[in-house]
Amino acid sequence: MAATLLLDTITSSGSTITVPTGKTLAITDAGNLTIGGTAITSGALGTISKTAAYTILAADFTGKSALYVFVNAAAGTDTETVITLPAASAFGTCAIHVVSSTAHGSGNKVTIKNSSAVEQYTLYKKGDHCEFVSDATNIFRTGNEFTTISFLIASSGNEGYAGNTYHRCFLHSYLTHSNVGTSWHTTNDEFTAPFDGQVSASFTDNSYSGSSSANPVLYRDTGGGFVAFKGVVGGAAGSASTNSATWVFEVSATDKIRPYYYNNTTGAEGLFGNAAGTASMFSMHYIRRY
Repeated sequence: MAATLLLDTITSSGSTITVPTGKTLAITDAGNLTIGGTAITSGALGTISKTAAYTILAADFTGKSALYVFVNAAAGTDTETVITLPAASAFGTCAIHVVSSTAHGSGNKVTIKNSSAVEQYTLYKKGDHCEFVSDATNIFRTGNEFTTISFLIASSGNEGYAGNTYHRCFLHSYLTHSNVGTSWHTTNDEFTAPFDGQVSASFTDNSYSGSSSANPVLYRDTGGGFVAFKGVVGGAAGSASTNSATWVFEVSATDKIRPYYYNNTTGAEGLFGNAAGTASMFSMHYIRRY
């Protein structure tokens, strides 16, 4: 027969109170089962929104299978908003997603750090996101992630070079159309990889005389000096030209890359540039971050 218990406390002579097989402990109202004062809503999705630095609390995700942290980084300029994950031991049953929800103010970024203040992933643009899970000992990125790191520069005036030699280009007369994640350094005029990852680079080097004189090459410095690693260094006066190229390759954090131009004519020749920045161009973007 059914019975009603009116209790404030349930206790036992042992350390465990067991609901027998075949029996169910039913809680009528959602959220009325709590652990440590936090309501348990098993399988539920949790969401919180932040506009400033925030440390994720146990109360944000306890009883949730997933927590979405939406971050608005619109305010300010060159501002870093730090979202701190809980310790790995604290969220072994919940996936945590951090999402950039709004167009960023100029130069703003959202940096996701672990509880030891070590950067785990960084978001530079609206829609960038990363998902984290834990095995209660370590924090892992699941691969459900995207970050925008890219740049596009273009010659704004002609750059002339002596004949039959390679020349470093985009040194003094170019426009920076975009530079998300500031991977292109306008001071030293080169790409510096902020993270390990896979990137795609595209180089179009039109000549200002209209002749076929340009062979694009990329030089890379991994710590021992710059050496050519994409494109072919060589040729003779009048040799065939590629004029443009696209490469996909891997980089390690701090790798430096510079674009070079080969003048295969005997006379002065070089990149064609215009005020609109629609002629010779160099761009690169991260396909994925490792």
